[in-house]
Amino acid sequence: MPNLGIIMTLPTNFKLPADFKNHAITFLSLDGEEMLSTQENLFELIQRSNGRFVIDNNIPWFKLSKMPEHVDSAFVLGTTLDHESSPPRLLLEDSCGNPKICQNVFQFGMKTEVIANGNAIRYLIISRLDAHSTVSLNMNLLRQIDHPCGGSTNWNRTKSIAEEKEKILSLLSIKRIEQVTQLPDRQTKDEHLRLCIERKKPESFKRFWGSDDVARFAYCRLLLEWDRISKEARKEFADANYPNVFGDLHLIQNALFFNAGLASHDKAVKRMATFCGLRMLA
Repeated sequence: MPNLGIIMTLPTNFKLPADFKNHAITFLSLDGEEMLSTQENLFELIQRSNGRFVIDNNIPWFKLSKMPEHVDSAFVLGTTLDHESSPPRLLLEDSCGNPKICQNVFQFGMKTEVIANGNAIRYLIISRLDAHSTVSLNMNLLRQIDHPCGGSTNWNRTKSIAEEKEKILSLLSIKRIEQVTQLPDRQTKDEHLRLCIERKKPESFKRFWGSDDVARFAYCRLLLEWDRISKEARKEFADANYPNVFGDLHLIQNALFFNAGLASHDKAVKRMATFCGLRMLA
């Protein structure tokens, strides 16, 4: 039975079109509580799957999800794919405009709504890549983004990136990322972050901000190391014009939230997954 009763608080003018009941969507609070589902609770469905994996944009996820050994697994296209896919329509359809239908693939992201008094309400959305996922969206508008005849993608996340950088620099007790290599107590700080991950990880499952904290600790550990992987991460951090600087951090955060593994070819992702005790899909 679809749960269409609003359990938590959504904007008072929040409504879904009638045909949305054909498209499986679940809205969650930032603490993972179900607010509304057009069909079943997709978070719980993902938890019941034989395997759960958050997918990086360097993985051929459509092909992977169709493999016989993965038909009972759930694949989550998290915030990294949402931000980095270009053109974004290719998340939902192939180059010929045919919809991608995968019953075991889900999109995940956070939505911010500004209500009448000017305050913002944030909630999480999980949607299934079912036969109705493109029907319920304005695909013609989406196709104009990054299209030769349309505008280019412009995800304006400058403020949130700056705020995240400030949090990370504060955790590392430095003013500029270049000062990492001059820290006299790098090993002590790394051990402190390791213990923070160990202590906070049990609180990260189904908790958006809790999983965000743990992923940030792992990212800080990555920045502290000496090798080429860490050097490249620090270089990306220092680049004020790189919009996807925290893509790897978001992958880790999503995986912690779902208590899932990861599928990625990125060495920095693999390093942080090791820090957090997360499984990598071979």
